[in-house]
Amino acid sequence: MTITHPITSVTRYDSMNNARDHFSQMLSAAEEGNVAVVSRKGKASALVEIGRLRLLLAHVIHRHDPQVVREDGNWVAYLPGLPLAVEEPELDVAIEALVEAMREYASDWQDHLHAAINHRDNVDFVQFVELSSDEQLREWLTAAEQ
Repeated sequence: MTITHPITSVTRYDSMNNARDHFSQMLSAAEEGNVAVVSRKGKASALVEIGRLRLLLAHVIHRHDPQVVREDGNWVAYLPGLPLAVEEPELDVAIEALVEAMREYASDWQDHLHAAINHRDNVDFVQFVELSSDEQLREWLTAAEQ
């Protein structure tokens, strides 16, 4: 059974089979800025367009907004609340190094940090990193510097 709520722009599928039969419509809904929800075994998951999800995650991770400062002739770039900081003489090198550090952190989080008490709440940040291209991460980081 498919239930559409035009006011909330949410289309719900009550089973995985129903969602599979309507996968193209689910993708179209997400691409149009709407949400498709699939229920399975008492849990619901949503399909949304990745750009919209990245935007929402960027708001959620606001506490980690990048800081880029000039200090003693070097550029220091860091993310408050995360163990991510770099110091380089060139701004573009510092940004590249921080992007690389973000990628490494996301990989480590997926591998083992997700279970650590002081890292487990960083799931939104990790999802933001995983859903972003390197160019998108550079843009996010340099927005702090402007």
